[in-house]
Amino acid sequence: ALAAFLTMRGFEFIRTDIGYPNFPVKLISFIPGFLSTGNGPTHQAIEDVSLMRGIPNMNIYAPADEKDLLIGLESILKSEKPFYIRYNNRNYDFDHDQSFEIGKAEVISEGSDVTLITYGTLFAEAHQAKLALEEKGLKVGLINLRCIKPLDEKAIIKAAKNSSLLVSIEDHFQVGGLYSILGELFLKEQLSAKVMPIALEEKWFIPAGLDDVIAHEGFSAKDIYEKVLKELNK
Repeated sequence: ALAAFLTMRGFEFIRTDIGYPNFPVKLISFIPGFLSTGNGPTHQAIEDVSLMRGIPNMNIYAPADEKDLLIGLESILKSEKPFYIRYNNRNYDFDHDQSFEIGKAEVISEGSDVTLITYGTLFAEAHQAKLALEEKGLKVGLINLRCIKPLDEKAIIKAAKNSSLLVSIEDHFQVGGLYSILGELFLKEQLSAKVMPIALEEKWFIPAGLDDVIAHEGFSAKDIYEKVLKELNK
């Protein structure tokens, strides 16, 4: 179903009829995040991660593109846990790691200067930003979370300890999403880390084509590249 209606109109039923009894139901969300493009704020699922991760037993799968979706889909469907799947059929020319484990992130690279942490549609922009930053001589890490819940805490903690800067990148409200998840993890582990969020802060995004949305809202590879350089130069 459309992600906004599935998660918001159906929230009570998902919580009570799936989360509470821990039934292995798989919820497939269509056009989550920026993928709703020109449909307008009523159709924008940019709080869905926050809603779904707050339900006990509910897990979240947010693949980077269609290839990534297909790599993990069989494991997700066979899981005995309930899952919210951020359906993503976007094509991006990247060879993902074919090995898949629920709760295990795809660590593309490790970097001492900065690590970009993302999921879903914005993986493509993060990857392009990584390549551009490396051309500047920076050592750049990139983590494709794949599963937002359960979270690969080990991969994130390792990046936090080894990188000068972490950047969370998501087509979601800043509150309740990846930035909040990192804050909760570091507080639990009593770990200090410098984190720069790239997310929607107290606003919906302009309805437009996907590339125009990404560019207008400041989520393009160029935007990520420039924001990282500015933060590192402080």
